[in-house]
Amino acid sequence: MKRNRSAWGDAGRPARRLVQALLAAVVGGTLVVSLAACSGGGAGDSGADVATDGGAARSEGIAPDAATDEAAAGAVGLTEVREEAVDRELITTGSATLAVEDPFNAAEQIANLVEEAGGRVEARDEQAETDDQPGSASMTLRIPADRVSATLDALDELGEVRDRHVETVDVTGTAQDLDARIEALRTSTDRLRELMAEADRTSDLIEIEAELSTRQAELDSRVSERNRLSDEVAMSTLHVRIVAEGTPAAQARPDGFLGGLSAGWSALVSTFNVVVLVLGAITPWLALAGLALLVVVGIRRQLAKNRAAGPTPPTAEPEPVEP
Repeated sequence: MKRNRSAWGDAGRPARRLVQALLAAVVGGTLVVSLAACSGGGAGDSGADVATDGGAARSEGIAPDAATDEAAAGAVGLTEVREEAVDRELITTGSATLAVEDPFNAAEQIANLVEEAGGRVEARDEQAETDDQPGSASMTLRIPADRVSATLDALDELGEVRDRHVETVDVTGTAQDLDARIEALRTSTDRLRELMAEADRTSDLIEIEAELSTRQAELDSRVSERNRLSDEVAMSTLHVRIVAEGTPAAQARPDGFLGGLSAGWSALVSTFNVVVLVLGAITPWLALAGLALLVVVGIRRQLAKNRAAGPTPPTAEPEPVEP
């Protein structure tokens, strides 16, 4: 009996070991698969989160730039449209000094030049040569706005341009305001005419007519102002002074301190000349007044002496002595 138990026990041990090894392998495989699945799911979720965050980051990084570019493009487009829609109205004025040999001949050539450019001479003043001062001329020219630069360049061919000045003023806002006022006044006057045609009572008719006269006068004034402004925009004004070569006005003047010193000295000399001229003019009158004063003083002194002497008293005769 003891041998049988020993034999069975020896035979059953390998079987139990095999079963235990299989169970351990199954449990270990199950654990490995479970761990792999969990780690794969976590990696997938984290990868999805990273992808989502990356996509959001890319969206946040790209979308503002794209929006900025689109906004900038839209702003540029609006600016271009506004600049094209608004026609700027500019008034150009200028002045120049021209030194030539013959001012009268130069003035005639400038007048022809302006007429060829489509302008006109608005004012012309010529001074003939005298013993003390050479001849000169001055002109006020109205030139088309697009021909101002060409006209100033043409002056260089006639003589030496000593100085020139050009100024441009933007009056677009003023022009737009006048246009709006004119349009409103025209609408108002048209409405008043309609009301006047429909008026039944004389009092209403008189009141509407008075108001219409006031609005019409204001409308005419605004229209005249707008026409004057349009003329100044279309035709620029240029003042040209023409002097003979060698005159002080034709000579170049220094700038800065030396220019101020020269101007001050010239003013002092001019003032001294004026004072001398005034003194020379009043000297004869002062001499005549002094002579008259001497005569008056002499007469008064003589009268004073006569009054001091007084009348001579009569001489008393002696009374006769009785014997």
